[in-house]
Amino acid sequence: MIIELEIFSCRDCPHIETSSDYSTDGWDRGCDWFCKKTDKKKIAGFVEWHDNPKIPTWCPCIKKV
Repeated sequence: MIIELEIFSCRDCPHIETSSDYSTDGWDRGCDWFCKKTDKKKIAGFVEWHDNPKIPTWCPCIKKV
């Protein structure tokens, strides 16, 4: 069975893994994003709740048309 999902952020991908929240000064909170389909390759670092990094070009789930 093949299921295709249209997503606009890695936040919506089932293959995302995030690190624990951490802060550099005690006020900000962010986490690192990793892709489980690529042996945990780093997608973005210190992503805050309002950030929306672009889906990387190396994403293994991008369907070439």
